[in-house]
Amino acid sequence: MPSVFDMYPYSLYIKLIAQKVREIIDQLLKDHSLNASQAILLSHIHQSIEENMEINRKFLEKTMALSGPSVTNLLNGLEKAGFITRSSNPADGRNLRIEVTAKAKQFLNERSDAFSKSEELITEGMSDAEKAMFASLLTRAFENVENHLSK
Repeated sequence: MPSVFDMYPYSLYIKLIAQKVREIIDQLLKDHSLNASQAILLSHIHQSIEENMEINRKFLEKTMALSGPSVTNLLNGLEKAGFITRSSNPADGRNLRIEVTAKAKQFLNERSDAFSKSEELITEGMSDAEKAMFASLLTRAFENVENHLSK
């Protein structure tokens, strides 16, 4: 009997796993009025601010590999839910300054375990060595497609 992986391309499994993981994370974040994409962006904004990087939409588009409208939509949701504020940058009025609110800092400090729980689900039943190999293979696969696209 052929393996399921012989019947379908890897890309289908990667897509399906990503969709299911996003659903799980969204469920785990529901009480915080966040979805997975917003939580990732919020964490990225907070980390970038901690590293004294200037945060603007163009920076977020590039570092998060998202389109301008997608970043704007996510920022609008974060602002509406009270996780960030946006204001004009005093040094350059054409750019917005993005800051995290106390509500966001509380969420980030308490840090919902949504992402670690999803990783536990993905790697359930794997030994530590298998988990390390899995992470290594995922990294290599990502680098392969990233390098192919940048050629």
